[in-house]
Amino acid sequence: MVLSLESDHHQIQEKLKSTLKEKCQNIYQGNADEGETVYLNKIYTELHVIEGAYGGFTEEHEVRQQRSTYVTTEGTTIKASNIFKPNQEKRIRTVLTQGIPGVGKTVCTQKFTLSWAEGEENQDITFLFLLPFRELNPNIGEKDFSLMQLLHQFFPVIKSLEKLGTDCKVLFIFDGLDETLLPLNFKHNKVLRDETQPASLDVLITNLITGDLLGNALIWITSRPAAAGLIPRKHIHQWTEVKGFAYDQREEYFKRHLHDDKLSSNIINHVRSSRSLYIMCQIPVFCWITATVMKKMLRDNVTGGMPNSLTEMYVYLLLCQTDRMTEGHYPMKSNNVVLKLAELAFRQLEKKKLVFYEADLKECGINVEEATIYSGVCTEVFTMEGNRKREVFSFVHLTIQEFLAAVYVRYSYMQRKENVLLGYLKRMSTKLLPKSVFSFHKIAIEKALESPDGHWDLFLRFLLGLSLKSNQELLSRVLHLDGDGEEDVAKTIQFIKEKINEEPEAKLNLFHCLSELKEESLVQEIQRFMGSGRLTAKKLSPVQWSALTFELMTSDATEEEFDLKKYIRSEEGIVKLLTVITSSTRALLHKCKLKGDCCEECCADLASVLSSDSSHLKELDLSGNDLQDAEVKLLCVGLASPDCTLETLGLSFCGITEESCPHLSSALNSNPFHLRQLDLSYNYLHDFGAKLSVHQNDPLCKLKKLWYALTFCLQLLVFVCCTDACSLTLDPNTAARSLFLYDGGTQVTWTREQQQYPDHPERFESVSQVLCHQGLTQRHYWEVEWRGHWVDVAVAMRRISRRAGSHLCGFGYTSQSWSLYCSEDHYSAQHDHEPLEIPAPPSRSHRVGVYLDWPAGTLSFYSVSSGTLKHLHTFYSNFTEPLYPGFGMEKDDFVRTSICLF
Repeated sequence: MVLSLESDHHQIQEKLKSTLKEKCQNIYQGNADEGETVYLNKIYTELHVIEGAYGGFTEEHEVRQQRSTYVTTEGTTIKASNIFKPNQEKRIRTVLTQGIPGVGKTVCTQKFTLSWAEGEENQDITFLFLLPFRELNPNIGEKDFSLMQLLHQFFPVIKSLEKLGTDCKVLFIFDGLDETLLPLNFKHNKVLRDETQPASLDVLITNLITGDLLGNALIWITSRPAAAGLIPRKHIHQWTEVKGFAYDQREEYFKRHLHDDKLSSNIINHVRSSRSLYIMCQIPVFCWITATVMKKMLRDNVTGGMPNSLTEMYVYLLLCQTDRMTEGHYPMKSNNVVLKLAELAFRQLEKKKLVFYEADLKECGINVEEATIYSGVCTEVFTMEGNRKREVFSFVHLTIQEFLAAVYVRYSYMQRKENVLLGYLKRMSTKLLPKSVFSFHKIAIEKALESPDGHWDLFLRFLLGLSLKSNQELLSRVLHLDGDGEEDVAKTIQFIKEKINEEPEAKLNLFHCLSELKEESLVQEIQRFMGSGRLTAKKLSPVQWSALTFELMTSDATEEEFDLKKYIRSEEGIVKLLTVITSSTRALLHKCKLKGDCCEECCADLASVLSSDSSHLKELDLSGNDLQDAEVKLLCVGLASPDCTLETLGLSFCGITEESCPHLSSALNSNPFHLRQLDLSYNYLHDFGAKLSVHQNDPLCKLKKLWYALTFCLQLLVFVCCTDACSLTLDPNTAARSLFLYDGGTQVTWTREQQQYPDHPERFESVSQVLCHQGLTQRHYWEVEWRGHWVDVAVAMRRISRRAGSHLCGFGYTSQSWSLYCSEDHYSAQHDHEPLEIPAPPSRSHRVGVYLDWPAGTLSFYSVSSGTLKHLHTFYSNFTEPLYPGFGMEKDDFVRTSICLF
């Protein structure tokens, strides 16, 4: 009986494989002549798929989410075919794969299915059922049917299979969750456990996903990010994301697609030269559009240059389409076809619909017969899929729909004098009023800015790009869209800049709009500052901060790692560049001068980043900032959020005490699933650091590495706790003659009598200063105790001037020295003649601790008193030469000034 069952399953499996192979082995390529298909294995390029992308649900426009030219390696990169391979930590039953439109989700499922059907991979799966949501939609509202009846309808070859049962491994692939018309009522749908029991389609699907129906079956769902939240997180065991093409994958695609090394090389070089095009080529569909357009242009020797903006690329795509219609002698006029499709694109874009049915077409005067012809003629922009119940129509990609929508809106305004962006009543009330193209642009810009999810962002870029004479002249072969003057374009550019200045953080898309208008001055100015190294010294305006954010967000240098110090080191930089931090995998904010009230604001903002479900942040380093306990408490609010996926947190040298430990412990209890490394070294934790280590023994907690032992302990002498202590001795050959060295070169005092030191080229002649013998290039800690009116505790390069006036060789007055000025009621830090006032420590302590981390480029000063260290100031620099501890003091006939080294 068992053998018979296995034999029956094998026969049905072979029939199913044959059906799926026939369905999946060819992929439609819009540029194939007359709608030909291409063998999938011939052109398939492996996509960048990551696991561990934990549910970043967002309502933002997907192109807004597509951050830069680089595909981040956050998470673990996997092959799509390995998506259900066993996981050591947990059983994977239900996988949700998200990704922006056109990024390759459907192709991933198609390739997975084809590999199974051809007997190449995942042969442990007995039956695989590919069920796109758009094909399931027509069954909504039909009479109840069982799961087996549904499968028999879609796969007639398995009709002899009465039940799936538990003796075979089954995979259901539900592609395109964002296209479903099902309510997916997980909360109120009845529980169903029998695959032969009739129920509504919604009940069948929800019970399959929850595991109440066929609990052993594997489920794979694909979705746009905005729709991923339709399924409660508790029902998803593995999150993955299709990130599109990385650098090498883009080039591989062009080579596979074009089969012409010279042609593909020319296209790759041109795409690299345009930032906007190269960013978009992360999306496979855009690679296809680019290849389609540029292949024709290069082979036809089109004059006037290749497209450098998105609008230009899509104008040429439309011209490629209309040329085909002309060459094919189709009876309909190309401009009529374009206008009807453009109106359909706009009407459905208003409704946020990507998939259309007969009723949608009728609203725009298109019947199904016409639509069928369009899908056969306009193979590069419009498609139709056959269905047992009815046809389903869509544009090849959302960006094509947005481009055609912009064409329709502009045509309506320029030729019909009607602004369809306004509601009907408002259009009628303003129809007779004088209008300008600038006022039309202004309404469109404000409409896009009012949309919190960026729904009109790309539409706006296309609409403004169509105002350029060059694009209008190209399109004049199909439609007349001209009418702008240079004055209208100039006013539009100025209005966009004013909008950026009003709310700079929310206006990144406006920089893309400026690019479509060939206006790059704001970004070029920031690029000049960055290239000259003057950015850190600039006081940036709101517009310049926006330009910097845009430059970093569209750069390949910051998505994997964003190091704030490379650009600007300040708490203002963290607040203004929060968007960049949110979208980076690793944020290095260490030693960025955070302290006081601004530090509190920064930590509150960072907590919001940590608790954001759209944050990509996996590693955050805040070491070397004066955070204090109140700021750590704010950070812990973000750490405790269930949406926080941070894995590494650096808080060394942050002035944290034992008061922070309960908040950190509570955050780890609330969200133990992600944080793996926590660095709390060089803080004032005493024994509380060890208490945090109990979380490492919690089986639910992922914390594996915890640093806390290297703390500023009760004895306060750091060199007792670590290997960074150093013994210093003063160098008499550098001592000014007003300084007397004694006690083996460990103490110095100012004297009225001049010392009889021999002449030496390294001796300070005009200032009362002395250097130590030791040149330091590693990590070192030492302490100094002083008496008198004031002293300088410093480090300097050996080549600091010795005979010039105090303003040229005094510690802190040159670029070769760093100094802490200490007096009874006044402290200041100074480097290169730039003093920074520091409040005097309340303890009135005369002992100063100095910690030099030469490799990391930091020099920190601490006030040492009664078993604690109080951070005073940290200098940051790229040290390139050994540094010598040095000391200076005031000439005073009444108070003895002296320094003692420890």
